[in-house]
Amino acid sequence: MIRTVVFDLGTVLAPGTDIYTAPAALLGVTPEAIEAHYWEGRRAYDDGGSAETYWHALLERVGAEVTPGIAARLERQDAEAWMPLRPEAHELVADCQEQGRHIVVLSNAPMAMVDTIAHAEWRGLVDDVYVSAELGFSKPDPRIYATVQENLLCPPAQVAFIDDRLPNVEGALAFGWQAHLWISDADSRAWLNSLGIPLVG
Repeated sequence: MIRTVVFDLGTVLAPGTDIYTAPAALLGVTPEAIEAHYWEGRRAYDDGGSAETYWHALLERVGAEVTPGIAARLERQDAEAWMPLRPEAHELVADCQEQGRHIVVLSNAPMAMVDTIAHAEWRGLVDDVYVSAELGFSKPDPRIYATVQENLLCPPAQVAFIDDRLPNVEGALAFGWQAHLWISDADSRAWLNSLGIPLVG
């Protein structure tokens, strides 16, 4: 029986619709320029690296000026862009909660996400949140799965995990969790149904 459901945040629950367009508008560059460099250096940022290091490097790559306070503005803007959940994903999390499952969000994300998630409108649907920057390591590092597992009242085989990146799924499988590569909200719902969580729809 699955007792805990662990969701990745970005893509799996939150589409991050404005992650390229919002900073592009702020900086006066194209969204395509932001997209081309957004993920460069992101692993170090998600592991707890400074906002200044990440954003100043991105500014240099897109040809934008580094001005006082710009990194902090971009940091806040970026965190907020990852907060809105798709309606179908929101409903899926709520349905899992209604079925009495322990709900966890496990996200590779920078420190700004810690406080932003704490105030997200969906935070009440989730029992525990783990942000990689706060831990100092990110998926698929085996330590991140072990950290979550330490706080669960069930064995690894009773944990279901959904992520949109194959290495993260493989890391969870190696740890002993049930794990699934995200395709869509409907597919996530069907997979959880197949594990014995009676979700309608």
